[in-house]
Amino acid sequence: MSKISNIALVGLTVAGLALAGCSPQNQNDSTESKPDATTSAAEKSSSAAAEDLTFEDAVVRANEDKDMTAIFGTLVNHTDKDIAITGFSTSLNAKVNQIHETVDGKMQEMSSPLVVKAGESHELAPGGDHFMLMEMENHIAPGESLDLKVELEGGEELDLGEIQTRSMPAGDEDYGDMAGHGMEGHDH
Repeated sequence: MSKISNIALVGLTVAGLALAGCSPQNQNDSTESKPDATTSAAEKSSSAAAEDLTFEDAVVRANEDKDMTAIFGTLVNHTDKDIAITGFSTSLNAKVNQIHETVDGKMQEMSSPLVVKAGESHELAPGGDHFMLMEMENHIAPGESLDLKVELEGGEELDLGEIQTRSMPAGDEDYGDMAGHGMEGHDH
């Protein structure tokens, strides 16, 4: 072969190897995992877990003339494990957020996590378990909305999305000894 042919052959071989090295099948694992590395474990866990727990038919009671309101709906666990909710937060930023239950006909803050059993649902309703927002500086009117996040046992936080507000008649709730939280004589 002539010197020119050898140079051309070497040039074509180098170009072929360079192109082969750029093909998707030959990328190394560190390049392929780079996009995943930019996504934090918490983000992956939260998005996966958010699909595991949904809040259906959720509604916030409008509170145009009071400093408290409540959130109702049905929490649905789509997993094969119990989900324990220890608290919640909203974009409304109330000073006090509590999970309430009914004990002996009286509403009170739950002393243990709210558990949504594996593959089941748990209703939050007036006169029953519900999320309570108290000592609110801002009112929320019908047609407005708030964002809701729940805190799980173990510290994980799940974003359950936007909840719409509507006018609802007051329930027949009894808050007993909850004086000091603006609960005296208030229905929600």
